[in-house]
Amino acid sequence: MGKIIQMPDRRGRRDSDRRQARKQTRPAATQAKNVVEVEKRVEYRRHIDYAIVVFLMMLLAFGLVMVYSSSYYVSEVNGESQAYYFLKQLMCVGFGAVALFFFAKFDYHNFLAFDYDEKRLDIQRYRRNPITKRPYWYILAASIVMLGLVWSPLGVEINGSRRWINLGISIQPSEVAKIGVIIFLACSLGLEPKRAKSFRGYGWYIAMLGFMGGIILTHPNMSAVVCILALALCMLIIAGLPGKHVALFFAGAAVLFMIMLIIAPYRVQRLLGAYFPDKADPASRWQLQQSLYSIGAGGLFGRGLGNSMQKLLYLPFRESDFIFAIIAEELGLVGCALLITLFALLIWRGVVTAMNAPDLTGMLIAGGCTAALAIQVCVNIMVTIGLLPTTGVVLPFISYGGSAIVVFMAMVGMILNVSKQSTAPIPDKKRSIPFVVAAPKGNDGRKRGLDAKKRRQEQYTIEQKKRNRRSRRR
Repeated sequence: MGKIIQMPDRRGRRDSDRRQARKQTRPAATQAKNVVEVEKRVEYRRHIDYAIVVFLMMLLAFGLVMVYSSSYYVSEVNGESQAYYFLKQLMCVGFGAVALFFFAKFDYHNFLAFDYDEKRLDIQRYRRNPITKRPYWYILAASIVMLGLVWSPLGVEINGSRRWINLGISIQPSEVAKIGVIIFLACSLGLEPKRAKSFRGYGWYIAMLGFMGGIILTHPNMSAVVCILALALCMLIIAGLPGKHVALFFAGAAVLFMIMLIIAPYRVQRLLGAYFPDKADPASRWQLQQSLYSIGAGGLFGRGLGNSMQKLLYLPFRESDFIFAIIAEELGLVGCALLITLFALLIWRGVVTAMNAPDLTGMLIAGGCTAALAIQVCVNIMVTIGLLPTTGVVLPFISYGGSAIVVFMAMVGMILNVSKQSTAPIPDKKRSIPFVVAAPKGNDGRKRGLDAKKRRQEQYTIEQKKRNRRSRRR
């Protein structure tokens, strides 16, 4: 057999020579353009829980409307403008917005140490820091000093109680003390979680709370003491307080409550007015009776916004402590249900934020702020409808009161701070900088410079089409 001689493919050689000649004559800029890769630098950022912001804005708007509706008549009687209380409340909302923005931006980890560093926190170095290098101790001390300033020349007495200090504007220190207690307990238990497991660990917390409560009782303001103790108990339960110790807390609170009743006989009258009206002094039951008249007159849909009768000097503190009764009279059961739903949604988002917190400190801050909000809402509504004795607790974001609205907006800011650090980072579209907008096309008509992910997606799509064609042929 003869050998098979393979003749050279002159046509293919000529084509390759032509392509090589074209590459040599092609300009350098065109060659560089073909090898350009599309690069896109993307910056990532964390986002807050916008649902909390929406619910808060709805509550604030509703509160401003109801403050004006419940107070314009008494403002005229006092010789002021109809919008007197409304404008003051609007100014306090502005101060509260500043506090909310500050606490939402200020990293809550900075309360642990002045030289806070995430790496040092991971190795638990801040547990060995002395007290002088822990900011949350200074916050607690400032809260106690403000409580004591009530009995200084700066203190102001209103309606027989000395609960405010005048610093150009009136401030209620017992409201500010709630933030101090939240930050102190959250940071202290966050650094040493074992303190909540035994009485030896949290015993001095009880001593600190007892000291603060004793100062507040001299104002007197028993409702603030109850709210702060309930807040501290909720935070200790979140930190892991055993169930047996919770029962001891309730027993101790019952004993303390009995002592407070013995010390102040007017509290006994308020208790009788709520649960035993036949045996109570009619004067001690006046507020509750007018509140119940207002709620009963509202019915299902209410008398209409601005048409309340009890706000015409019948119901005391209509714009602050008993504003829920005015809401029930003007908007009825439907309006009250919508308001309670808004509060429930805000509290629910606070609980979700606490559950998703990156560490125990964040969980305690978000949980403490949410607990303070829930406790105050429940106490105010229960007092208004007669389930609790009459006491001076405002409805957050709704009642008239500068200190309360600023403090609770600051608490919402801390919840937003925790939610911002507990969410996964997302691309920031405003800061995405594309270096090359369009990629050149090759000889096959396909764009060059695509990233590897897009290439894999295209290749996968092509393979799927081929498989579909093969299955059809079969």
